[in-house]
Amino acid sequence: MTLHFLRDLLHAVLLLLSFSVTAANQTNLLSVNVGYGPQPSADVNQRNYTVGLDYEFYRYKRSAKQWLSLGVGYSYVGTDYEHNRSLHAVSVYPQLTLLAEPYGEFQPWFFVRALAPTYLSEKSLGTRNQAKHFAFQAQVGAGVNHLPTNWMFALSYKHFSNANLYQPNDGIDIPLVINLGKRF
Repeated sequence: MTLHFLRDLLHAVLLLLSFSVTAANQTNLLSVNVGYGPQPSADVNQRNYTVGLDYEFYRYKRSAKQWLSLGVGYSYVGTDYEHNRSLHAVSVYPQLTLLAEPYGEFQPWFFVRALAPTYLSEKSLGTRNQAKHFAFQAQVGAGVNHLPTNWMFALSYKHFSNANLYQPNDGIDIPLVINLGKRF
């Protein structure tokens, strides 16, 4: 079952990558992320972790300080709790990026992803339960671009829930996520 899921996921990612989206100032971004931390408001001591991959395929420059972008993401999310130990999440995300003034070769920035439709392979992770496989991803963070090389580094907080559309809606959180990527 897992092998079929991974094969289907790979086909979906390849299909998305094959679409040619043209826009002014379009720049692709491929990034990997790892994260870990305690699950807030859990009844037990539960720690969650993630390993993931994001591909941003569209950027629109609203101004010199604001970018709107679209991307797809895959996250493997696990927990150290004894039951319901892992799940896979596939998201399509909109992102708002706010850019600060460059400081030498570096440009600080802040980003927020909200209402990113997400498919969860399982409805439970540890003690956390979702009513359906459908959820949303929300992520907020800050980072820095190295302008000469197009490498980026960011720290963020990642959250999955169904926005109270269905019950139960125990959020799944990874409090500290490290993101490393490159624009091309």
